[in-house]
Amino acid sequence: MKKDMTVGQEWKTVLVFSLPMMGASLLQVLYNFVDSVIVGNFVSATALGAIGLTSSMTWLLVTFCTGLGSGTSIAVSQYFGAKKEKEIREVIASVFLVAIGLSLAITLACFLIAKPLIFGFLQTPEEMRGDSLTYYLIYSSGIIFQLLYNVTYGILRAHGDSKGALIFLLISSILNVALDCLFVIVFHWGVAGAAVATVIAQAGSAIASLIYLYKLYPDLVPSRKYLYAWKPRALLISRLSVPIIFQSMISALGFIVLQRLVNSFGSASIEGYAAMQRIEQIAHIPANSFNVAIASFIGQNIGAKKLERVKNGYRATVRMGVLISVMIAALVILLDQNLLGMFNIAGESMRRGKEHLDLLMLFIWVSTISNITCGFLQGAGDVKIPAASGFVNLGVRLALSYLLAGTAVSFRCIYVSMPPAWIIACLLVVFRYRSGKWKNYRIT
Repeated sequence: MKKDMTVGQEWKTVLVFSLPMMGASLLQVLYNFVDSVIVGNFVSATALGAIGLTSSMTWLLVTFCTGLGSGTSIAVSQYFGAKKEKEIREVIASVFLVAIGLSLAITLACFLIAKPLIFGFLQTPEEMRGDSLTYYLIYSSGIIFQLLYNVTYGILRAHGDSKGALIFLLISSILNVALDCLFVIVFHWGVAGAAVATVIAQAGSAIASLIYLYKLYPDLVPSRKYLYAWKPRALLISRLSVPIIFQSMISALGFIVLQRLVNSFGSASIEGYAAMQRIEQIAHIPANSFNVAIASFIGQNIGAKKLERVKNGYRATVRMGVLISVMIAALVILLDQNLLGMFNIAGESMRRGKEHLDLLMLFIWVSTISNITCGFLQGAGDVKIPAASGFVNLGVRLALSYLLAGTAVSFRCIYVSMPPAWIIACLLVVFRYRSGKWKNYRIT
Protein backbone atom coordinates (compact mmCIF):
# COMPACT_ATOMS: atom_id res chain seq x y z
CA MET A 1 0.00 0.00 0.00
CA LYS A 2 1.34 3.44 -0.96
CA LYS A 3 1.90 5.78 1.98
CA ASP A 4 1.94 9.55 1.87
CA MET A 5 4.68 10.64 4.30
CA THR A 6 3.84 14.33 3.94
CA VAL A 7 1.22 14.06 6.71
CA GLY A 8 1.21 12.81 10.32
CA GLN A 9 3.68 13.14 13.22
CA GLU A 10 7.21 13.27 11.83
CA TRP A 11 8.92 10.95 14.35
CA LYS A 12 6.14 8.39 14.16
CA THR A 13 6.08 8.44 10.35
CA VAL A 14 9.82 7.82 10.13
CA LEU A 15 9.86 5.19 12.88
CA VAL A 16 6.92 3.20 11.49
CA PHE A 17 8.50 3.30 8.04
CA SER A 18 11.88 2.24 9.49
CA LEU A 19 10.77 -0.74 11.55
CA PRO A 20 10.05 -3.14 8.66
CA MET A 21 13.38 -2.13 7.09
CA MET A 22 15.16 -2.87 10.36
CA GLY A 23 13.52 -6.28 10.36
CA ALA A 24 14.50 -6.82 6.71
CA SER A 25 18.08 -5.68 7.33
CA LEU A 26 18.30 -7.93 10.38
CA LEU A 27 17.21 -10.88 8.27
CA GLN A 28 19.76 -9.98 5.60
CA VAL A 29 22.58 -9.66 8.12
CA LEU A 30 21.48 -12.79 9.95
CA TYR A 31 21.70 -14.94 6.87
CA ASN A 32 25.26 -13.62 6.34
CA PHE A 33 25.80 -14.30 10.04
CA VAL A 34 24.53 -17.87 9.65
CA ASP A 35 26.84 -18.31 6.63
CA SER A 36 29.78 -17.40 8.83
CA VAL A 37 28.72 -19.51 11.81
CA ILE A 38 28.17 -22.58 9.62
CA VAL A 39 31.41 -22.11 7.68
CA GLY A 40 33.41 -21.36 10.85
CA ASN A 41 32.08 -24.40 12.68
CA PHE A 42 31.54 -26.96 9.91
CA VAL A 43 34.44 -26.07 7.59
CA SER A 44 37.14 -24.13 9.50
CA ALA A 45 38.17 -20.76 10.90
CA THR A 46 40.53 -20.51 7.92
CA ALA A 47 37.57 -20.86 5.53
CA LEU A 48 35.76 -18.14 7.49
CA GLY A 49 38.80 -15.90 7.05
CA ALA A 50 38.84 -16.69 3.31
CA ILE A 51 35.24 -15.48 2.97
CA GLY A 52 35.87 -12.52 5.27
CA LEU A 53 38.77 -11.13 3.27
CA THR A 54 36.50 -10.93 0.18
CA SER A 55 33.97 -8.82 2.11
CA SER A 56 35.37 -5.51 0.85
CA MET A 57 35.24 -6.89 -2.72
CA THR A 58 31.63 -8.05 -2.38
CA TRP A 59 30.82 -4.70 -0.78
CA LEU A 60 32.15 -3.08 -3.94
CA LEU A 61 29.58 -5.04 -5.96
CA VAL A 62 26.77 -4.21 -3.56
CA THR A 63 27.53 -0.47 -3.87
CA PHE A 64 26.39 -0.47 -7.50
CA CYS A 65 23.14 -2.18 -6.54
CA THR A 66 22.26 -0.05 -3.52
CA GLY A 67 23.43 3.14 -5.25
CA LEU A 68 21.15 2.56 -8.23
CA GLY A 69 18.31 1.69 -5.86
CA SER A 70 18.90 4.89 -3.85
CA GLY A 71 19.00 7.09 -6.95
CA THR A 72 15.75 5.51 -8.13
CA SER A 73 14.14 6.09 -4.75
CA ILE A 74 15.19 9.77 -4.61
CA ALA A 75 13.75 10.50 -8.06
CA VAL A 76 10.52 8.55 -7.57
CA SER A 77 9.88 9.89 -4.04
CA GLN A 78 10.21 13.52 -5.14
CA TYR A 79 7.92 12.91 -8.11
CA PHE A 80 5.49 11.10 -5.80
CA GLY A 81 5.43 14.07 -3.41
CA ALA A 82 4.82 16.39 -6.38
CA LYS A 83 2.05 14.04 -7.73
CA LYS A 84 3.78 13.53 -11.11
CA GLU A 85 2.66 10.04 -12.17
CA LYS A 86 3.90 10.10 -15.77
CA GLU A 87 7.43 11.00 -14.71
CA ILE A 88 7.39 8.15 -12.16
CA ARG A 89 6.55 5.60 -14.87
CA GLU A 90 9.26 6.98 -17.16
CA VAL A 91 11.87 6.63 -14.38
CA ILE A 92 10.77 3.05 -13.62
CA ALA A 93 10.92 1.89 -17.24
CA SER A 94 14.35 3.46 -17.71
CA VAL A 95 15.96 2.19 -14.51
CA PHE A 96 15.20 -1.47 -15.24
CA LEU A 97 16.88 -1.07 -18.61
CA VAL A 98 19.92 0.47 -16.89
CA ALA A 99 19.98 -2.35 -14.31
CA ILE A 100 20.16 -5.11 -16.91
CA GLY A 101 22.98 -3.45 -18.86
CA LEU A 102 24.92 -2.65 -15.68
CA SER A 103 24.68 -6.23 -14.41
CA LEU A 104 26.28 -7.63 -17.56
CA ALA A 105 29.17 -5.16 -17.39
CA ILE A 106 29.84 -5.76 -13.67
CA THR A 107 29.75 -9.55 -13.94
CA LEU A 108 32.27 -9.52 -16.79
CA ALA A 109 34.58 -7.18 -14.89
CA CYS A 110 34.45 -9.39 -11.78
CA PHE A 111 35.56 -12.48 -13.68
CA LEU A 112 38.48 -10.54 -15.17
CA ILE A 113 39.84 -8.96 -11.98
CA ALA A 114 39.09 -11.62 -9.34
CA LYS A 115 42.30 -13.67 -9.49
CA PRO A 116 44.81 -10.78 -9.85
CA LEU A 117 43.12 -8.97 -6.97
CA ILE A 118 42.88 -11.90 -4.56
CA PHE A 119 46.17 -13.62 -5.35
CA GLY A 120 48.19 -10.50 -6.13
CA PHE A 121 47.09 -7.22 -4.59
CA LEU A 122 45.52 -8.60 -1.39
CA GLN A 123 48.46 -10.92 -0.78
CA THR A 124 46.03 -13.56 0.45
CA PRO A 125 47.67 -16.35 2.50
CA GLU A 126 48.21 -19.50 0.43
CA GLU A 127 45.79 -21.58 2.50
CA MET A 128 42.93 -19.12 1.84
CA ARG A 129 43.43 -18.34 -1.86
CA GLY A 130 41.37 -21.10 -3.43
CA ASP A 131 38.37 -20.61 -1.13
CA SER A 132 38.45 -16.81 -1.52
CA LEU A 133 38.49 -17.01 -5.32
CA THR A 134 35.74 -19.64 -5.45
CA TYR A 135 33.46 -17.67 -3.14
CA TYR A 136 33.92 -14.38 -4.98
CA LEU A 137 33.36 -15.79 -8.49
CA ILE A 138 30.16 -17.56 -7.47
CA TYR A 139 28.93 -14.53 -5.53
CA SER A 140 29.54 -12.12 -8.42
CA SER A 141 27.49 -14.29 -10.81
CA GLY A 142 24.35 -13.28 -8.89
CA ILE A 143 24.76 -9.51 -9.31
CA ILE A 144 21.75 -9.31 -11.66
CA PHE A 145 19.47 -10.46 -8.83
CA GLN A 146 20.82 -7.86 -6.44
CA LEU A 147 20.31 -5.07 -8.97
CA LEU A 148 16.73 -6.09 -9.75
CA TYR A 149 15.89 -6.36 -6.06
CA ASN A 150 17.41 -2.99 -5.12
CA VAL A 151 15.71 -1.15 -7.99
CA THR A 152 12.33 -2.66 -7.11
CA TYR A 153 12.86 -1.93 -3.43
CA GLY A 154 13.81 1.67 -4.28
CA ILE A 155 10.52 2.12 -6.16
CA LEU A 156 8.49 0.65 -3.30
CA ARG A 157 10.07 2.67 -0.50
CA ALA A 158 9.69 5.86 -2.54
CA HIS A 159 5.94 5.16 -2.35
CA GLY A 160 6.10 4.65 1.41
CA ASP A 161 6.06 0.84 1.29
CA SER A 162 8.79 -0.58 3.53
CA LYS A 163 6.93 -3.76 4.50
CA GLY A 164 7.61 -5.51 1.21
CA ALA A 165 11.33 -5.78 1.96
CA LEU A 166 10.57 -7.74 5.12
CA ILE A 167 8.68 -10.32 3.05
CA PHE A 168 11.38 -10.52 0.35
CA LEU A 169 14.20 -10.99 2.82
CA LEU A 170 12.26 -13.45 4.96
CA ILE A 171 12.01 -15.64 1.86
CA SER A 172 15.68 -15.03 1.11
CA SER A 173 16.81 -15.81 4.67
CA ILE A 174 14.86 -19.05 4.91
CA LEU A 175 16.28 -20.14 1.57
CA ASN A 176 19.82 -19.23 2.58
CA VAL A 177 19.77 -20.99 5.95
CA ALA A 178 18.16 -24.14 4.52
CA LEU A 179 20.57 -24.29 1.58
CA ASP A 180 23.58 -23.53 3.80
CA CYS A 181 22.71 -26.52 5.94
CA LEU A 182 22.15 -28.68 2.86
CA PHE A 183 25.19 -27.64 0.80
CA VAL A 184 27.75 -27.17 3.59
CA ILE A 185 26.72 -29.59 6.34
CA VAL A 186 25.10 -32.39 4.31
CA PHE A 187 26.83 -32.21 0.91
CA HIS A 188 30.18 -30.92 2.31
CA TRP A 189 30.60 -28.38 -0.51
CA GLY A 190 32.51 -26.05 1.83
CA VAL A 191 32.89 -22.39 0.85
CA ALA A 192 31.40 -23.03 -2.60
CA GLY A 193 28.22 -24.33 -0.97
CA ALA A 194 27.87 -21.15 1.12
CA ALA A 195 28.31 -19.01 -2.01
CA VAL A 196 25.78 -20.98 -4.07
CA ALA A 197 23.27 -20.77 -1.21
CA THR A 198 23.71 -16.98 -1.09
CA VAL A 199 23.16 -16.52 -4.84
CA ILE A 200 20.01 -18.68 -4.84
CA ALA A 201 18.71 -16.73 -1.84
CA GLN A 202 19.35 -13.43 -3.66
CA ALA A 203 17.47 -14.76 -6.69
CA GLY A 204 14.57 -15.63 -4.39
CA SER A 205 14.35 -12.09 -3.00
CA ALA A 206 14.54 -10.55 -6.49
CA ILE A 207 11.77 -12.77 -7.86
CA ALA A 208 9.62 -12.15 -4.77
CA SER A 209 10.03 -8.36 -5.10
CA LEU A 210 9.01 -8.37 -8.77
CA ILE A 211 5.94 -10.53 -8.04
CA TYR A 212 5.01 -8.20 -5.17
CA LEU A 213 5.29 -5.16 -7.45
CA TYR A 214 3.21 -6.84 -10.17
CA LYS A 215 0.45 -7.98 -7.80
CA LEU A 216 0.10 -4.94 -5.51
CA TYR A 217 1.22 -2.09 -7.76
CA PRO A 218 0.40 -3.04 -11.37
CA ASP A 219 0.58 0.64 -12.34
CA LEU A 220 4.27 0.66 -11.35
CA VAL A 221 5.32 -2.36 -13.42
CA PRO A 222 7.90 -1.24 -16.04
CA SER A 223 6.34 -0.73 -19.46
CA ARG A 224 7.97 -0.37 -22.88
CA LYS A 225 5.61 2.47 -23.78
CA TYR A 226 7.43 4.75 -21.32
CA LEU A 227 10.87 4.03 -22.76
CA TYR A 228 10.55 6.96 -25.18
CA ALA A 229 12.02 9.11 -22.39
CA TRP A 230 14.73 6.65 -21.34
CA LYS A 231 17.68 8.91 -22.16
CA PRO A 232 16.74 11.94 -20.01
CA ARG A 233 15.44 9.69 -17.22
CA ALA A 234 18.58 7.54 -17.32
CA LEU A 235 20.63 10.73 -17.07
CA LEU A 236 18.57 11.89 -14.09
CA ILE A 237 19.00 8.54 -12.34
CA SER A 238 22.72 8.63 -13.11
CA ARG A 239 23.06 12.15 -11.70
CA LEU A 240 21.48 11.00 -8.45
CA SER A 241 23.03 7.51 -8.30
CA VAL A 242 26.59 8.04 -9.49
CA PRO A 243 27.78 10.18 -6.52
CA ILE A 244 26.28 7.62 -4.12
CA ILE A 245 27.83 4.72 -6.04
CA PHE A 246 31.13 6.55 -6.37
CA GLN A 247 31.27 7.29 -2.64
CA SER A 248 30.55 3.68 -1.72
CA MET A 249 32.82 2.38 -4.46
CA ILE A 250 35.77 4.46 -3.27
CA SER A 251 35.04 3.35 0.29
CA ALA A 252 34.94 -0.29 -0.82
CA LEU A 253 38.20 0.11 -2.75
CA GLY A 254 39.71 1.74 0.31
CA PHE A 255 38.63 -1.16 2.48
CA ILE A 256 40.24 -3.53 -0.01
CA VAL A 257 43.47 -1.61 0.66
CA LEU A 258 42.68 -1.80 4.38
CA GLN A 259 42.09 -5.55 4.07
CA ARG A 260 45.56 -5.88 2.58
CA LEU A 261 46.93 -4.20 5.69
CA VAL A 262 44.86 -6.52 7.90
CA ASN A 263 46.26 -9.51 5.99
CA SER A 264 49.81 -8.31 6.63
CA PHE A 265 49.29 -8.88 10.36
CA GLY A 266 48.58 -12.59 9.88
CA SER A 267 45.73 -15.07 10.34
CA ALA A 268 44.80 -13.84 13.84
CA SER A 269 43.94 -10.39 12.48
CA ILE A 270 42.14 -11.82 9.44
CA GLU A 271 39.96 -14.15 11.53
CA GLY A 272 39.27 -11.58 14.28
CA TYR A 273 38.43 -8.90 11.72
CA ALA A 274 36.08 -11.22 9.77
CA ALA A 275 34.16 -12.19 12.93
CA MET A 276 34.02 -8.59 14.19
CA GLN A 277 32.53 -7.39 10.89
CA ARG A 278 29.53 -9.72 11.28
CA ILE A 279 28.69 -8.21 14.66
CA GLU A 280 29.29 -4.70 13.33
CA GLN A 281 26.77 -5.25 10.53
CA ILE A 282 24.05 -6.01 13.08
CA ALA A 283 24.95 -2.99 15.22
CA HIS A 284 24.61 -0.63 12.22
CA ILE A 285 21.13 -1.88 11.22
CA PRO A 286 19.11 0.90 12.97
CA ALA A 287 21.31 3.68 11.53
CA ASN A 288 21.21 2.18 8.04
CA SER A 289 17.43 1.81 8.20
CA PHE A 290 16.99 5.39 9.41
CA ASN A 291 19.27 6.49 6.56
CA VAL A 292 16.94 4.93 4.00
CA ALA A 293 13.76 6.02 5.81
CA ILE A 294 14.78 9.65 6.18
CA ALA A 295 15.78 9.80 2.50
CA SER A 296 12.28 8.69 1.41
CA PHE A 297 10.62 10.96 3.98
CA ILE A 298 12.68 13.95 2.88
CA GLY A 299 12.14 13.16 -0.81
CA GLN A 300 8.36 13.16 -0.53
CA ASN A 301 8.26 16.29 1.65
CA ILE A 302 10.75 18.19 -0.51
CA GLY A 303 8.55 17.34 -3.51
CA ALA A 304 5.54 18.66 -1.56
CA LYS A 305 7.54 21.79 -0.49
CA LYS A 306 7.10 21.14 3.26
CA LEU A 307 10.47 22.38 4.50
CA GLU A 308 9.59 22.81 8.18
CA ARG A 309 8.35 19.23 8.31
CA VAL A 310 11.62 18.16 6.70
CA LYS A 311 13.66 19.73 9.53
CA ASN A 312 11.44 18.33 12.27
CA GLY A 313 11.71 14.85 10.78
CA TYR A 314 15.50 15.05 10.68
CA ARG A 315 15.85 16.16 14.30
CA ALA A 316 13.46 13.47 15.53
CA THR A 317 15.29 10.77 13.56
CA VAL A 318 18.70 11.78 14.95
CA ARG A 319 17.37 11.57 18.51
CA MET A 320 15.89 8.11 17.92
CA GLY A 321 19.01 6.87 16.14
CA VAL A 322 21.45 7.98 18.84
CA LEU A 323 19.35 6.49 21.62
CA ILE A 324 19.06 3.11 19.91
CA SER A 325 22.74 2.99 18.91
CA VAL A 326 23.88 3.69 22.49
CA MET A 327 21.67 0.88 23.80
CA ILE A 328 23.04 -1.55 21.20
CA ALA A 329 26.62 -0.53 21.98
CA ALA A 330 26.18 -1.24 25.69
CA LEU A 331 24.73 -4.68 24.97
CA VAL A 332 27.46 -5.63 22.49
CA ILE A 333 30.28 -4.57 24.84
CA LEU A 334 28.68 -6.63 27.61
CA LEU A 335 28.43 -9.74 25.41
CA ASP A 336 31.43 -9.20 23.10
CA GLN A 337 33.28 -12.48 23.75
CA ASN A 338 30.10 -14.55 23.60
CA LEU A 339 29.14 -13.01 20.26
CA LEU A 340 32.59 -13.42 18.70
CA GLY A 341 32.89 -16.95 20.08
CA MET A 342 30.00 -18.04 17.87
CA PHE A 343 32.41 -17.96 14.92
CA ASN A 344 34.76 -20.53 16.47
CA ILE A 345 37.62 -18.08 16.96
CA ALA A 346 39.79 -18.07 20.08
CA GLY A 347 43.12 -16.92 21.51
CA GLU A 348 44.80 -14.05 19.69
CA SER A 349 42.04 -13.91 17.04
CA MET A 350 39.47 -13.38 19.81
CA ARG A 351 41.57 -10.70 21.52
CA ARG A 352 42.04 -8.66 18.36
CA GLY A 353 38.39 -9.00 17.32
CA LYS A 354 37.21 -7.98 20.81
CA GLU A 355 39.41 -4.87 20.97
CA HIS A 356 38.21 -3.74 17.55
CA LEU A 357 34.54 -4.38 18.33
CA ASP A 358 34.59 -2.60 21.71
CA LEU A 359 36.25 0.54 20.33
CA LEU A 360 33.80 0.66 17.43
CA MET A 361 30.85 0.45 19.86
CA LEU A 362 32.12 3.40 21.91
CA PHE A 363 31.85 5.68 18.85
CA ILE A 364 28.94 4.13 16.95
CA TRP A 365 26.65 7.03 17.89
CA VAL A 366 28.88 9.33 15.78
CA SER A 367 28.46 7.04 12.78
CA THR A 368 24.69 7.01 13.39
CA ILE A 369 24.42 10.82 13.23
CA SER A 370 26.56 10.85 10.08
CA ASN A 371 24.48 8.11 8.44
CA ILE A 372 21.14 9.79 9.14
CA THR A 373 22.42 13.18 7.94
CA CYS A 374 23.72 11.61 4.72
CA GLY A 375 20.28 10.09 4.15
CA PHE A 376 18.69 13.48 4.70
CA LEU A 377 20.94 15.21 2.16
CA GLN A 378 20.51 12.41 -0.40
CA GLY A 379 16.73 12.56 -0.07
CA ALA A 380 16.91 16.30 -0.77
CA GLY A 381 18.93 15.59 -3.93
CA ASP A 382 22.14 17.01 -2.43
CA VAL A 383 24.16 13.87 -3.14
CA LYS A 384 27.71 15.24 -3.58
CA ILE A 385 28.43 16.26 0.02
CA PRO A 386 27.59 12.82 1.48
CA ALA A 387 29.92 11.39 -1.17
CA ALA A 388 32.65 13.84 -0.13
CA SER A 389 32.19 12.85 3.52
CA GLY A 390 32.74 9.23 2.54
CA PHE A 391 36.02 10.15 0.84
CA VAL A 392 37.16 12.13 3.87
CA ASN A 393 36.24 9.26 6.22
CA LEU A 394 38.17 6.78 4.14
CA GLY A 395 41.15 9.06 3.53
CA VAL A 396 41.65 9.81 7.22
CA ARG A 397 41.30 6.18 8.19
CA LEU A 398 43.69 4.86 5.55
CA ALA A 399 46.28 7.56 6.21
CA LEU A 400 46.26 6.97 9.96
CA SER A 401 46.28 3.18 9.57
CA TYR A 402 49.35 3.16 7.37
CA LEU A 403 51.13 5.82 9.42
CA LEU A 404 50.61 3.84 12.63
CA ALA A 405 51.17 0.35 11.19
CA GLY A 406 54.93 0.48 11.65
CA THR A 407 54.78 1.87 15.19
CA ALA A 408 54.07 0.26 18.56
CA VAL A 409 50.36 0.52 17.72
CA SER A 410 50.94 -2.32 15.20
CA PHE A 411 47.77 -4.30 14.26
CA ARG A 412 45.65 -1.91 16.35
CA CYS A 413 46.17 0.75 13.67
CA ILE A 414 43.14 -0.74 11.85
CA TYR A 415 40.73 0.35 14.55
CA VAL A 416 42.54 3.19 16.33
CA SER A 417 42.19 5.15 13.08
CA MET A 418 38.42 4.78 13.04
CA PRO A 419 37.13 7.33 15.65
CA PRO A 420 38.83 10.42 14.19
CA ALA A 421 37.71 9.43 10.68
CA TRP A 422 34.08 9.08 11.79
CA ILE A 423 34.10 12.36 13.71
CA ILE A 424 35.53 14.44 10.85
CA ALA A 425 33.12 12.94 8.29
CA CYS A 426 30.18 13.52 10.63
CA LEU A 427 31.05 17.19 11.14
CA LEU A 428 31.21 17.71 7.37
CA VAL A 429 27.64 16.52 6.69
CA VAL A 430 26.16 18.16 9.81
CA PHE A 431 27.65 21.52 8.78
CA ARG A 432 26.13 21.01 5.32
CA TYR A 433 22.71 20.39 6.84
CA ARG A 434 22.99 23.48 9.02
CA SER A 435 24.01 25.62 6.02
CA GLY A 436 20.60 25.04 4.40
CA LYS A 437 22.11 24.68 0.91
CA TRP A 438 20.33 21.36 0.44
CA LYS A 439 17.15 23.33 -0.28
CA ASN A 440 18.49 24.18 -3.75
CA TYR A 441 18.71 20.59 -5.05
CA ARG A 442 15.09 19.47 -5.44
CA ILE A 443 14.42 17.96 -8.89
CA THR A 444 10.72 18.75 -9.23
